[in-house]
Amino acid sequence: MKCARCGKTFDETQQDYCGFCRTVHNKKGEAIRDLKSILRYIADRYGEQTILDRRRTDALIADYFPKETAARRLCYVALYDGCAQKLYAVREKPFEVRCAAGARCIKSLRDEIGLKGRVAADAVEAVGSAVGCEISFKKSEALPASETESKKNITDPAEQYSLGRHFDRIREYEKALYWFESAALQDHGEAEYYMGSYRLEGRGGIQNLAQAREWFVRGAENGVAQAEYMVGYFYAEGISCEVDENKSFKCFLNAAKKGCVEAVNMVALCYENGVHTEKNPELAKKWRRQLAGGEAVVIAPENEAPKLPDPDVEVPKPLPNDGEELYQSARRCLAEKDMEGAALFYKQSAEMGHARAQCSYGKCLYTGNGVPKDPAEAFRWFKTAADQGLNIAQYNLGVMYLKGVYVPKDHTEARKWFEKAAQNGHEDAAKILKKLK
Repeated sequence: MKCARCGKTFDETQQDYCGFCRTVHNKKGEAIRDLKSILRYIADRYGEQTILDRRRTDALIADYFPKETAARRLCYVALYDGCAQKLYAVREKPFEVRCAAGARCIKSLRDEIGLKGRVAADAVEAVGSAVGCEISFKKSEALPASETESKKNITDPAEQYSLGRHFDRIREYEKALYWFESAALQDHGEAEYYMGSYRLEGRGGIQNLAQAREWFVRGAENGVAQAEYMVGYFYAEGISCEVDENKSFKCFLNAAKKGCVEAVNMVALCYENGVHTEKNPELAKKWRRQLAGGEAVVIAPENEAPKLPDPDVEVPKPLPNDGEELYQSARRCLAEKDMEGAALFYKQSAEMGHARAQCSYGKCLYTGNGVPKDPAEAFRWFKTAADQGLNIAQYNLGVMYLKGVYVPKDHTEARKWFEKAAQNGHEDAAKILKKLK
């Protein structure tokens, strides 16, 4: 028989295990590696009642299946608290009774030991099969590795909101909704605004206007200008509330003062046409000027003239898009094991001049993760990031010169880049420099 694990041949008439890797096989030539098959093998060889003795079962698994340490640990836990005895006692009972006993065992493993529901159910089914108590449980389809990986240990609302933005950007709306809701339930203002938008449009779930308004109100209370603008819109149209022009204009005005472009445009329209407030062409022009030139308009009390910006004071220009948001999206993709998505976002961020993204994209090209291998392009991006003073990019250039990857081997150039990296705090570069000297 050919071993299903290592491929070596052994005589199945003499022994049922491979003499090279000690993997036990059944009569069909299949390797016995999962817990259900292991317990069934022991029960068939030594009797079902052997499974009732946890210590002996553990010793037999250690003897016959020395490499299946994961299954051994799971078995030891699964036999905790008399699970085998409980199932053995009801093995001749009706199916519903057997399953009820199994469900109690699962609950015990989940609550007292901390096993996840699916793992606990599989373990209890394996023990039941070994002691002659056939049971089965309906289990939901396993989540993809990317989803289970991304949902692990992420409780910070800012992190959750960032993940929501990432999935919203790539149009995976169900995942985006999950993360926005997780952050919104922790009173994250921007996440509350996105929850309102999702409920308003029905993205990622069911459309619910009342819930949308509630989320917008919560976002407005947390100072989110776009959320306050939407609350004004709901008041103006009477969506899930009574029409109230005063409240709607007040919301538009507050949102406009916070810099919401849609609100600024709405306030200008209201003053131009006398909608929701008294007509005032002069104020409308001032708000229009803000839209055109980015000037701030300070609204004075009704009995005072509005204050215009000082022409001698330079209006600060908006900060350039430095690619940080795209860089963070790439890191989210990396957490999801989506290498192609990570490479795509790294490239977009790198093209905006983000040094760490340039280095990370260079690494993708160097290793072939998410993109085809291209040492020449990798060198170019490492050089671009290194010229911005990024120590890890300088170190990577040193490695390429030292090994002669894409460029000829050149210890002088390698030493130059290692020195720069070391001066910028890269410890490995400093160690290599000592060896090169």
